[in-house]
Amino acid sequence: MLKRLGLIFGPVIVAVVAVVAGIMLMPEDNNKHDYQAEQRAANALTPIVFKNQTLKQRALSDKQHRFVPFFGSSEWSRMDTFHPSVLAEGYHRSYRPFLLGQRGAQSLTQYFGMQQITKQLTNKQAVYVISPQWFVKQGEDPNAFKYYFNQAQALTWLQHAKGTTADRYAAKRLLAMNVSSSLNGYLRRIADGKKLTANDQGWISMKLRFLNHEDSLFSDMQLGNNYTKRVLPKTANLPKTYNETKLNALADKYAAEHTKSNQFGIDDKFYQQRVAKQLGKLRGSQRQFNYLQSPEYGDLQLALQQFAATHTNVLFVIQPVNEKWAAYTGLDMKMYDQTVAKIKSQLTTQGFTNIADFSQSGDKQYFMQDTIHMGWRGWLAFDKRVNHFLTTPQSTPTYHMQDKYYGHDWMMATSVN
Repeated sequence: MLKRLGLIFGPVIVAVVAVVAGIMLMPEDNNKHDYQAEQRAANALTPIVFKNQTLKQRALSDKQHRFVPFFGSSEWSRMDTFHPSVLAEGYHRSYRPFLLGQRGAQSLTQYFGMQQITKQLTNKQAVYVISPQWFVKQGEDPNAFKYYFNQAQALTWLQHAKGTTADRYAAKRLLAMNVSSSLNGYLRRIADGKKLTANDQGWISMKLRFLNHEDSLFSDMQLGNNYTKRVLPKTANLPKTYNETKLNALADKYAAEHTKSNQFGIDDKFYQQRVAKQLGKLRGSQRQFNYLQSPEYGDLQLALQQFAATHTNVLFVIQPVNEKWAAYTGLDMKMYDQTVAKIKSQLTTQGFTNIADFSQSGDKQYFMQDTIHMGWRGWLAFDKRVNHFLTTPQSTPTYHMQDKYYGHDWMMATSVN
């Protein structure tokens, strides 16, 4: 009987062992640079690239080509002629955006993603887009978090967790997201302020080594075609040399051609697909929205903590909302302005003073492409601030982190006074 079982399962076991051994023995090569592949990864906007350590490390460590991490959410997918990737390419900027963000991704996702690129963030620059609508009562959607979560991110973080207030908060947030039962024991220890044992660290190291090898092995199979299909072709539409007046006129022309179906200044395609059929139901639908009380403030603090640890000089961009749409849906703009003030207070009191605040630009013509995302003139205003930040000398910031921003009192505060 045992012999028969051996004949049946023996080859399967051998095959599994061979695959695991092959992955473990294959060397990780994050120093191999292919500029075209890096450009494709930087503009891919796929969950797989978003989670992949190898692709991010390769591009962000390329000494011949300067890729800068642009952290954000779904705004990066609005790839019109004035998108930051198109302008950087068309005008041969000294940098290229590496777009990190997708629909539903917020600060907690970005924080754990940063664990894969701490070396690449050290003493470098970054751009971080903040959307006030992230700051809802429940914070980041657990389903979205799981979708973008890579277990290797948490394992890398666990290797360095020391039981600080930030570590304990991060562990509790991961537990709340219920990402993996295999991690819960380690997370509970950190959440309780305890250190991981030597056995814990040994298992984490072994598991992480396997996942990182797997990540490297399959990295080249995961690139999209946004760079060749959505970025490069649009550079042909730009004036040959950068001219702000000509670009704004061109943005007005494009926007006027694509906002003919509605009174909100929303892109026609977006309006027809996402708004028109339920327009009546959406009237007054945001009257009860409140962005002032949210765990997102604590999650944002994690991202700030990481930037401070890696001495990263960051330009924070605060997105506006379409004010015509806000008026229709009943969004409380006083509450919105208080939210922006609270976010800015959390940034500036800790030394994060590079802020491009566009929160008051939501009423400008052709600034918004849809209800909550910049486009056309908005992208041009964004690019002007970002380009200046990344291409002119900047003073080295001094950060002084405050644990109070992980506290319930701050997350529930309705004013900054």
